[in-house]
Amino acid sequence: MSSHLPSGSARAHLGRSVAYHAWDQDQPPEVEIEPGDEVELCLRDGSNAQLDRSSTAETMLGLDPTQMDPLTGPVWVKGAEPGDVITVELLEISVASWGWSGIIPGLGLLHDKFPGPLLRTWDLTGTAVDIGNGVEVAMSPMVGVIGVAPAQPGRYSTVVPTEAGGNMDVKYIVAGSVVHLPVLTEGGLLSLGDAHALQGDGELNGTAIECEADVVIRVGLEKGGGLDAPVIDTGPRPVTQEPMRSFLGVGPDLFEACRESALRATDALAKALKVDDADAYNLLGTIGELRIHEIVDRPNWVVGCMLPRRIFA
Repeated sequence: MSSHLPSGSARAHLGRSVAYHAWDQDQPPEVEIEPGDEVELCLRDGSNAQLDRSSTAETMLGLDPTQMDPLTGPVWVKGAEPGDVITVELLEISVASWGWSGIIPGLGLLHDKFPGPLLRTWDLTGTAVDIGNGVEVAMSPMVGVIGVAPAQPGRYSTVVPTEAGGNMDVKYIVAGSVVHLPVLTEGGLLSLGDAHALQGDGELNGTAIECEADVVIRVGLEKGGGLDAPVIDTGPRPVTQEPMRSFLGVGPDLFEACRESALRATDALAKALKVDDADAYNLLGTIGELRIHEIVDRPNWVVGCMLPRRIFA
């Protein structure tokens, strides 16, 4: 990795052996840093190594949910107090040589339609992945989990996002982005996890291309910043850079409109790639873009599930 170190700053390192499994303000920090320091965090994959290259779809049935989305950290930011804001600048994201995606029973927007299990492994040694039928999509490594310890005592799931951040799965948290997090307890106790080589907007089936990753961040502190929820500054380049086709869902229930749009996109994708519907649905978490197109003409919402138009050429 190349160095981004400015004069006078330091870099800390947290390896893959450093991981824990619940947000907790009483979790002891693994490292203390000064504002302006860099940290390299070696993230485990979202399954916490419960899946490997030899795993099968049946392996998904035995996944321990308490092990999912392990956290690397916490990082104690010196001087951080409730009411302040921690800024996390993503400098580098380097993914492993392989990853996985799949349908985990009970998880995903269409879990009742596609109960699974299904598992697909991906070669990540290049700059793009082959989604099928000769169609390649460029990878866009991102971090799914980034957050701080909660204001309330106790242990909280790493899977559920909150005002403290956590498992936000925002595909725009890539190298070049900055995440602003409210400090809710002394030191902040910043942690990261759940890296993806590629994710669609919405992570519709519940997984993206899950993988291990090495992430370098620069941590800043804004005294009295006063945020009550995370704010994301996107990177210098757009994540979606090509013409798209949007499959619409329209109706008075936002959730059902999302499901309708995803079902229509699944059907079209399966036909275009000549795969079965479950395989196509699995791909939605990786390349689908779920968007609210229109929200003001009540009683109906208009939602679109967008896919690269060249798939249908």
